[in-house]
Formats: sequence, structure tokens, C-alpha cells
Amino acid sequence: MAALIYDEVELFVVCLALGMVLAFVYDCVRIFRLFFNHKDWLVDVEDLAFWLFTAWLVFRTLFLYNRGALRGYAFLGMFIGVVFYVLTLSRLLLFLAGRLVPYWKSVKNFLRKPFVSVNRFFRKMLKNLAAEVKMAVKGR
Repeated sequence: MAALIYDEVELFVVCLALGMVLAFVYDCVRIFRLFFNHKDWLVDVEDLAFWLFTAWLVFRTLFLYNRGALRGYAFLGMFIGVVFYVLTLSRLLLFLAGRLVPYWKSVKNFLRKPFVSVNRFFRKMLKNLAAEVKMAVKGR
């Protein structure tokens, strides 16, 4: 009987940790979105991928620890893990990421400048070449 109770407690603790890990993974997705601009459809694809990953991980965990049986306390453990993470580490992590975003954008713009200049040069050259070809074709 004691082994059964230990197994149930182990499942609860694992689900508690799983909730914290899943919340951390979603925070990583949110931070990635802060650093890189996304179109709306790409945000939807990222969310779908995250939820599919979450469903797979929850199913795998429940199957491994509880032979696939759904237990209310397992979901309660995941919920408490998410809430605990969001109220503690998530705030700190997102605050630090928010402070780094302006620096990241300035570094990104600095590294982009040479590529933008080269792109403008080639576009201008191609535009001039197209105008010359157009004039040559009209001149015939």
C-alpha cells in the first residue's frame, strides 16, 4: 500500500515539475517573439507546435508514470507548477529579456547595415541595367 502512495506522490511531483518546464518553454517562445518580429500566421504556427509538443509530453508522462490513467491530482500538479513558475521565475525572466531587447535591436541593426547597403547597390544597378535594356529594345 505504501508503494502505491509513493507512486502517486511521485506522479504529482513529476507533474508539478512538468508544469514548470512547460511554462518555461512557452516563456522561451515569448522571448523569441520579442527578439524577432513575426507575422500573425507564424505566431499561430508556433503556438500550434507548442501545444502539440505539450500534449505529447503530457500524454507521455501520464503513460510512463501512471499507465495512461488520467488522474485529477496530476493535472492539479501541472497547474500548480505553471502558476508557481509564472508567479516567480517567469516575471524575472521576462523582465530581463525586456531589458535586453533594445540592445539586441541596436546590434541587429548594426549588423544589418552592410547587407542593406549591398542590397541597395545591386537593386540600383539592376534598375539601371533594366532601363538600358529597355532603351536598347525601343531603339531598334
